[in-house]
Amino acid sequence: MTSYLIDFVLIAALVFTSWRVGKMVRELRRLRTEESSFHRSLTDADAAINRAAHAVVMLRSEGVATLTALQAAIDDARELAEMLDDSARVAETRLSVANDGRRDDAATTAAPTQENWLTLIESRLASASPANR
Repeated sequence: MTSYLIDFVLIAALVFTSWRVGKMVRELRRLRTEESSFHRSLTDADAAINRAAHAVVMLRSEGVATLTALQAAIDDARELAEMLDDSARVAETRLSVANDGRRDDAATTAAPTQENWLTLIESRLASASPANR
């Protein structure tokens, strides 16, 4: 009878151990799937961070290129505006000289000579820029 009691305790211990081992196997499988899922998540997060960093670098370089192009266009526009202002002053001066020449023609009825014309233009162009003289 003692041997039956010992056999029963050993079988109960074996069943309990088998049940615990089965439970641990299921937990290990679940941990493996969660670990692989976690690994995939980390890999995806790393790729997303790398894409975001690349986008920031590209935006910065494109922004710098855009600013450089914009600055060049602004400089060209300023230069053209100066040239336009100078041309307008020259045209105004020429119109004024031409109108002075007509008034002189009406008063003296003699055509202005080339030297008088050039002298009038040079005196009027003294305020214009050196590039348009």
